[in-house]
Amino acid sequence: MLQLHLGEAAALTTAICWTLTAICFESAGRKVGSLAVNFFRLIIAFVLLGTFTLFSRGMFLPFDATGSNWLWLLISGLIGFVIGDLFLFQAYVEIGSRISLLIMSAVPPITAITGFLLMGERITLQAAFGMLITVSGIALVILSRNAGDKKIKLSHSVKGVAYAFIGALGQAFGLVFSKLGMGSYNPFAATQIRVIAAIFGFAAVITIS
Repeated sequence: MLQLHLGEAAALTTAICWTLTAICFESAGRKVGSLAVNFFRLIIAFVLLGTFTLFSRGMFLPFDATGSNWLWLLISGLIGFVIGDLFLFQAYVEIGSRISLLIMSAVPPITAITGFLLMGERITLQAAFGMLITVSGIALVILSRNAGDKKIKLSHSVKGVAYAFIGALGQAFGLVFSKLGMGSYNPFAATQIRVIAAIFGFAAVITIS
């Protein structure tokens, strides 16, 4: 019985972790800035992933990855972790973690559409209906109309909402490229390659800014 619900339990635990980390990142971002928060959490992620793969695979760095793995996963890391997270973390500061995470729920529909266009993945009628419900739910929250006014407008900061949507696009495209690059390769090592790309990406952004 426990085995049957292991996936659901893992998904619920992940959702709880996402919520808690978003609140922490929002608080930290308001105090020290989203760039610093992003960079330091990537350093921590790199060390933790390396330690885990050292014990699980016998190597701290993903030396066994192919050139194709490196290429697509580096691109994925730059798009998803640098562009996506850079705008997402700034959205936390602008409109808060609650609305930002709501908008980030658009990531699965965007990923599905991107996978359909770039990789020829199939979208079922049921999946399309679920995507429509998700997008409609987001629109209900971020759009509003005053009594007696037919004009629909955003109920939150335009800049913050735009940041969150760009973050969602970055995450979605990052996921698609990670799928292209990972294949049957170890997912933890693949994530470490993405993190390496993001560390150099954020280092460049911090240097320029």
